[in-house]
Amino acid sequence: MFYGNKSSMMQNARSLLVRDGAVPSRFFTPEIRASWKRCFDIGLDPFGESKPAHISTAELSKLRDENDLVRRLAKIEMGNLHRQIAGSNFIIIFADSNGIILDSIEVDGYRAINNASRTSPGHIWKEETNGTNALGLVSATQQPSIVHGDEHFFKAYTGLTCAAAPIFGHFGKMVGIIDATSDCQSRQRHTLALVGMSCITIENGLFRDRHKDTLILEIHNRREFLGTLQSGMLAFDENGFLKEPNRQAQFFLQGIPLKPQTHFDEIFRTSFKHFIDQMPGGRSVHLTDMEGSSFEVWAFNHHARKLNVKHSTACSVHKATSETHMVHKDPAVKEAMHMVKRAVQLNVPILIRGETGTGKELMARYAHSVSGRKGDFVPVNCAALPETLIESELFGHQEGAFTGTSRGGSKGIVQQAQKGTLFLDEIGAMPTQLQVKLLRFLDRMEIRPVGKTTEIQLDIQLISATNAKLTGPDKAIEFRTDLLYRINTMEVCLPPLRERKDLHAIIEVIAEAFQHTLEIEPEALSLLERYNWPGNIRELKNLLIRLFISCQGGTVRAEDVRKLLSTPLAEFPGEQLPKNLAEHEREIILAAFDRHHGNISAVARDLGISRNKIYKKLKAARTAS
Repeated sequence: MFYGNKSSMMQNARSLLVRDGAVPSRFFTPEIRASWKRCFDIGLDPFGESKPAHISTAELSKLRDENDLVRRLAKIEMGNLHRQIAGSNFIIIFADSNGIILDSIEVDGYRAINNASRTSPGHIWKEETNGTNALGLVSATQQPSIVHGDEHFFKAYTGLTCAAAPIFGHFGKMVGIIDATSDCQSRQRHTLALVGMSCITIENGLFRDRHKDTLILEIHNRREFLGTLQSGMLAFDENGFLKEPNRQAQFFLQGIPLKPQTHFDEIFRTSFKHFIDQMPGGRSVHLTDMEGSSFEVWAFNHHARKLNVKHSTACSVHKATSETHMVHKDPAVKEAMHMVKRAVQLNVPILIRGETGTGKELMARYAHSVSGRKGDFVPVNCAALPETLIESELFGHQEGAFTGTSRGGSKGIVQQAQKGTLFLDEIGAMPTQLQVKLLRFLDRMEIRPVGKTTEIQLDIQLISATNAKLTGPDKAIEFRTDLLYRINTMEVCLPPLRERKDLHAIIEVIAEAFQHTLEIEPEALSLLERYNWPGNIRELKNLLIRLFISCQGGTVRAEDVRKLLSTPLAEFPGEQLPKNLAEHEREIILAAFDRHHGNISAVARDLGISRNKIYKKLKAARTAS
């Protein structure tokens, strides 16, 4: 494999291929050589042009629907890759197992140096159409691949380097491919490792979704690696028969048959009954396999209860259970929960993104609950801190540090989270000068209360949340890039309610909180599913409370829902819709402004956004009018 200027040698290789029908072995790895030979054997000319192919819009839509779950998980990982290799002129691609591009994200600069038209959704990147390329090579071999520069079969692609890896689903069936393509200057060995990690994360998300109602064991020979990408996973039914192992479990348990219906007792030296009887919640146990290898093991879903939702004639809403009150039937939410669980085990800062009302604080509380920390969960709304005393509120002060200090001083909000979790909500509303102090604290995990000359060492889990764009030319606020890199070591994004697949389960949990039972007729449920939910779960909760109060006999009919939906965006085909999301948002803020008679603080509390954003939106509304 060549990473320098080998153009003349590659030219000779192409000439020899055309003349002799063979690829010189000294020029290529066996994988690249085999790919060139396949391309030549099907009639491709290395001196000719590629044969771009594209499926129709209807076919693309059908493929996306068929691959909905893996797409949703892939888009999360594509976003993570985008942040990890930002500024490196990459395009990140998710394709199906046949090399058909379903989604792509361009990193700044890629389009400027490359023709991106052939990497948009719908294009086919198989060896038959584009010669040797990483996407096509993975599709053909089901192995991770790098194709660098002149290793591409067609000269048109010799200015690119691409790294791709497969995504495997049920019992080893390839269900997709992640690819990162850039110019030839990029360090693709590092990129291939990141792409491979993303694929494993997606595979694990698919595994958990397939077995969400069955016992899952995570295994590793070192406890500190439980909950990481290195963990093996095994799914068992209620009688202890194996349903499926993941790839890492197959690696760990080499030599032991792991076919479907293999019993737990044939894999481990402990009986299944004894394991279930002794399985403690929240900590690992020790197991030895039949080959004598030892493992630390976590068990999941062993206390799971299915939600009882009737879909035939009516949706029955009743008391239900959920993990720390987080409804996690939606794959994206489930994967986010898994990611924060891994992050708190490593005590790395977490940034939770999501629209207003999507449950960011609930996710933060879930993270605290699974962290094992003995201290308190301390939430801070950065937009509500007094602007003149914001530093002392956070870091505390010594008695006499300024006029009006309390006797004995105050240890501040941050110190209250010692040995616990500090949750900084609306982090984007934090003043710039305080961002500097927070950055200094995160670097050393030390605070110096106002008026003191010595530092106090702290041990906290930091979780931040925002609904604002913090970077880029269209960012909503001024936010320090270096601070962003400190707070988003692990970043998760909560989907808006309109994109979630678990509306029924969310309704059940809200009903449980208010100890109510409702029968929701199918037509009424359909209206709720089609509504756009600009206020997300917060708006749903408000609507359900009103339905609890207004519905006679505990049955919700379509007319009940129509009366209460404030802006039924998806229900009435003839209704005039807002021109865009910004206009819709402006209408909501203006309505709240009128409802609260101009009280900005009340509007901010009602909508769950900062006062600064309210002022900006009102100013924009006046300008627009």
